[in-house]
Amino acid sequence: MIFLGVKRLRLIVSGTSGGIGQAFCQLATAHADWEVIGLVRRPATSDQAFDAVWSEASIHAALEPIGRVDTLIALHGADIVSGPGRSQPYIDRLDWLYQVDIAGTIKLVRATLPQLNPGGTIILIGSDEAYQGSSGESGELYAVAKSAVMSYGRSLALTVKDRARVVIIAPGWVLTRWGQSLSAERRQRLAQRTVRGRWQSPLEVARAIESVLVHPGSAPSGAVIAVTGE
Repeated sequence: MIFLGVKRLRLIVSGTSGGIGQAFCQLATAHADWEVIGLVRRPATSDQAFDAVWSEASIHAALEPIGRVDTLIALHGADIVSGPGRSQPYIDRLDWLYQVDIAGTIKLVRATLPQLNPGGTIILIGSDEAYQGSSGESGELYAVAKSAVMSYGRSLALTVKDRARVVIIAPGWVLTRWGQSLSAERRQRLAQRTVRGRWQSPLEVARAIESVLVHPGSAPSGAVIAVTGE
């Protein structure tokens, strides 16, 4: 798409109502040639309705009017650590993560691929828990879900190697709304269970995503980028 004589980068970003999504949208405002199309379950005027539990056909029907795009960034994810999700049985939480993080990501990618311009970029979100491990039920469950997303992303990179670049961002624990709602003592206790001993901010993760787009040569297809804050 040409915008005022400049090629405009069109990005579909799911989960823009979350902490990382909001941070990324804030960074994107500094790029006059970027157009961010946000996907959220409860859209505002400028957003597009999207729910990861929809069928692939329903997601495709929702995205088709958007037209051609250059980038897909899948930031949506299930919340199993706060609200009603926290009290659900272990297997129910696992199923919710499968429906949203795993199946939802795959369906979104498959629905977007027909509209992705050649040489486009797909960015998925993994976790350092996937390869380092994390204690506790939530840690176990997130590790399973993010391992699946990361393995899918590496395989997808091989499948679409002639069409698109696939990059996986793998942060540690990110200080989103749930983390901010905890007491300082509990935040510190949880931080000690992380690989790096600290929480990552949503802005750190958003900057890593921005860097992948601004410096395409820095991340080859299939790359996993750890966000450590170091």
